[in-house]
Amino acid sequence: MRMKLFFTLTPDGPIQVLWTSLFVIATWEQTENRRMSDGRGIGATELACWAYLILKLRGDKMPETFMKWLEENPDVDVTMEDRTDVNPTDAATVAN
Repeated sequence: MRMKLFFTLTPDGPIQVLWTSLFVIATWEQTENRRMSDGRGIGATELACWAYLILKLRGDKMPETFMKWLEENPDVDVTMEDRTDVNPTDAATVAN
């Protein structure tokens, strides 16, 4: 599953593009006790958690939890574009 996230820390801040990975999604599933296949949909909590995990993985200094990060940065904005190939083949590459 590959999601393209558009992230800003402040309302007038620069837009950063972040990409989810299998590791990010699996970490979210494990820490939040959720599954992509649970049918509950994707909301602000998921987007915030994924952005937090991606930023943490790239080495940004982050608080212990994504909820603490949101509390410290109440103007964060994250939107998503699903880039998952709905009909993949064995020979297909990941499209960006």
